[in-house]
Amino acid sequence: MSHPFYLTTAIAYVNGKPHVGHAYEFIASDAICRYHRMLGENVFFLSGVDEHSAQVEKAARDEGASTQDYCDKMAVVFRELHEKLGSHLDGFIRTSEPRHHVTTQEMLRRSYEKGDIYKGHYEGWYCVSCEAFYQDDDLEANNCCPVHKKPCEWLKEENYFFKLSKYTEALKQHFQENPTFNQPDGYRNEMTAQLERGLKDISISRSTTKWGVPLPWDESHVAYVWFDALSNYLTGVGFMKEEETFKTFWPADIHVIGKDINRFHSVLWPAMLMSCDLELPKQVLVHGFIYHKGEKMSKTIGNIVDPLALIEAYGRDPLRYFLLREVAFGQDGNYSEEALINRYNADLANDLGNLSSRVLSMVKKYRKCLVPNPAGSEDGLREAMEKARRQYRENMDKNALHLALGAVWDLISYANRYVDEQAPWALAKDDGRQDQLDRVLLNLVEALRAAAVMIYPVMPDISLEMLRRLACPVEGEHPLLADLDAWNLCAGRTIEPGPSLFPRIEKEEK
Repeated sequence: MSHPFYLTTAIAYVNGKPHVGHAYEFIASDAICRYHRMLGENVFFLSGVDEHSAQVEKAARDEGASTQDYCDKMAVVFRELHEKLGSHLDGFIRTSEPRHHVTTQEMLRRSYEKGDIYKGHYEGWYCVSCEAFYQDDDLEANNCCPVHKKPCEWLKEENYFFKLSKYTEALKQHFQENPTFNQPDGYRNEMTAQLERGLKDISISRSTTKWGVPLPWDESHVAYVWFDALSNYLTGVGFMKEEETFKTFWPADIHVIGKDINRFHSVLWPAMLMSCDLELPKQVLVHGFIYHKGEKMSKTIGNIVDPLALIEAYGRDPLRYFLLREVAFGQDGNYSEEALINRYNADLANDLGNLSSRVLSMVKKYRKCLVPNPAGSEDGLREAMEKARRQYRENMDKNALHLALGAVWDLISYANRYVDEQAPWALAKDDGRQDQLDRVLLNLVEALRAAAVMIYPVMPDISLEMLRRLACPVEGEHPLLADLDAWNLCAGRTIEPGPSLFPRIEKEEK
């Protein structure tokens, strides 16, 4: 039986349309899942939307719609974005679904019966956009939220609290015993520092709204954001509903999240699971923000980048490649149209696209589309392929997507130089060097095949098209990494050249 692998994205707030930051998280998550499918693992990839919040109620009022109708509409928008981006989802969760209410109420009930939830009054600085309270030492100047840079409100209200402070030592121990639980290390260090400062109990209910999951012992309160939202990772794999599915996939292998919600996923969520006697996820993988020309994207500023418009203009595979190559996972990244076009023309059109066109056209011209099968075809290009394969696997295993792509492009660059050095056009004119020409052509076809396999998690459509042209079509939904261990797989096959994979983008003169 294949090894199970369960990955989730954060569920997106539906108070606004998705932007390129959402797209980055979805694409990165999908690429990791596709890689694990290539390993032959049984993958479950979950995403969804977070519908219970004051911001969502306000957004619905602003549109003159009921909250449920508004959420129904926005759920479709986010699902369509996944489809347009090529996300190979196995599940999509909405927090307004009855199955999720069952999960949330069961989590609340378990924690309450354990004595970890109590009623009290709360006073503190509250960020409306984060829907979170902040301690004084977390705030910036003028009591501003560290994420949204806007002044927080001082609130006092009666609600229920979760005894987060009770789990401080247990969380410290978990971090010590599981050094890769929160990655990359910089984010892990932030969380361990927070644990050292000590944790405070956290509000988990509201009585000022009815839009949410009622507390099972007090229906005058509904679950407040995080107790509700975080439990979606259980709902999505059948908690309380599909025992076999839940048993197969829980605990989650990776939660992929943005850095602004790290403390909720790496501190509050494991404490909640401890309280409910459930296994903890294996890893919380944190990415940075995507900025637009150096500025944080904001509806107020008007610099939101629509990922659907980018897909329409440049194609989804080039967008996927740009975001995952341009941004080192875990660090903040920057989007600009100029950077996207430059990366497209340099890496895709000039490097990969040019290599594919050169190799297939030469096999067509010199061998009538039949890939030769000479003896002794191993040389420096095969060594470069094996090096790329090792580095690719090492970096993909660490979720260092940009470095894995860098390893593939090292191979592509080497192969382009190999064409110039071997000069197949000169070999073709010499009857005494036809065996050498055969070896060169086979080596280039095999290098191209290896590149096509390795780019699959990031550019699945282009990968499959390249393999089709190389007469190595995929049996099933995806190529297998085991194919990289083979050499001469394309020998004796009839290739099918086609139009340019990446026509150059000509920049408009301003």
